[in-house]
Amino acid sequence: MWRSTLVAATLACGCGFHPSGTEIDARVADAAVDARGDDGDVDDDGDVDDDGGVDAATDAAATDAAATDAAMIDAAMIDAAMIDAPIDAPITDDILHVRPVDETIGTGDWMLASDVTVRTSGAMFGWSATLPPGVTFTAAPQDPSGPGLAILHVRDLTVTASADIRVLGGAPLVIIAERVTLAGTIDAGARLGIAGGGGATAGTGAGANGQHRGTYSDSGGGGASFGATGASGGNAFCDQGCNPDSTVPGGAPGATYGTTLLTALEGGSGGGRGAAPGNCTVGPVGAGGGAVQIYARTSITIAASGGVNTGGGGGAGGEQCNSNWSSGHGGGSGGAIFLQSPVITSAGILAANGGGGGAGAGINGPGADGANGALATTPAAGGPSNGAYGGAGGAGAAGATSATRGGDIGDAGNGGGGGGGAGHIVIRYRTSVTAGTCTPTATTAAY
Repeated sequence: MWRSTLVAATLACGCGFHPSGTEIDARVADAAVDARGDDGDVDDDGDVDDDGGVDAATDAAATDAAATDAAMIDAAMIDAAMIDAPIDAPITDDILHVRPVDETIGTGDWMLASDVTVRTSGAMFGWSATLPPGVTFTAAPQDPSGPGLAILHVRDLTVTASADIRVLGGAPLVIIAERVTLAGTIDAGARLGIAGGGGATAGTGAGANGQHRGTYSDSGGGGASFGATGASGGNAFCDQGCNPDSTVPGGAPGATYGTTLLTALEGGSGGGRGAAPGNCTVGPVGAGGGAVQIYARTSITIAASGGVNTGGGGGAGGEQCNSNWSSGHGGGSGGAIFLQSPVITSAGILAANGGGGGAGAGINGPGADGANGALATTPAAGGPSNGAYGGAGGAGAAGATSATRGGDIGDAGNGGGGGGGAGHIVIRYRTSVTAGTCTPTATTAAY
């Protein structure tokens, strides 16, 4: 169900009071004495003694009263057990993307006060720090479909302001907890050609490659897309070696994919490759930002110093290869952030910005790399031009600002790479939500 306004519900819990009266206890004691002091069950006429009948009734009342007291005691014990065991209660939410068999909260707490790295796939699967007792890390299929998940099962997770969780590997990171308090950061952003955890170096929304034409003309690679469209690579113009003269179009941006509510949890895609002559060793395209999901049964709290980053990587700049140079690569698209908890309170930043495109090589040297999508509201800058023959890279998407295309260049030049598009941010809540700063704008919905 969609809601256009925030809903805050307050639940009041009542306590039951069970009195135990002296009147019942007195009646029980009197009945017991009367029964023991009775001098016979039969009168002279052979009928059942009336007093004996009263005594019997009183005995029954005593039994009932004792049973009532016992029931009260049992009820109080049950109530106490229920009060003491809320953390042990089963999860009643459907944790999206996670199979029911994997929807378990850990039995141990974890406070992180220094930086750690988690690898979500491969031979180095696991954490750089030792997990506390009761905290586990498992690989599991996604429900109902999508890339496999790496799931941390913990009770209370606290990331202090001095700590950063760096997320690498091929699978999205999922945290299942009772409570999550984030004063530090979770960083699944890409770094140039290194994807964040769950991101890709190619992927569904990969940008198209630039083209080489004639003797020297190279167009830039297109920016990757995910939740928003990346930008085209810069055009180059071909005079030398082209008859007739012609424009060499930059690589097109990738196609958007996924849904606004992230039916599948997946990361961003890689930018397109800039064109280069055969003897040129070139740098990497911008890789896709990763994917992070946090579920907490009670609450998620993000401090002003905290946040989650799944930004796309910057595309590398073009190279000077002997007498023939190359164009810039496209930026990677931002990844995915998915929060689910009854109460979500954020004063921090959730960012899934696109990476900047690389600049084409210029007369003054190789093209500059594009910036990585950061935990910020400002776009990742494209690589600046390095003189004649080199087009600048385009900026990545951030907030409501779209990615920009790579710089066009004249004859015998090298176009810049296009900026990467933004990813997806989804916040699901039940009672209340304060979304904080989200770039791009989050899709917020009750569950």
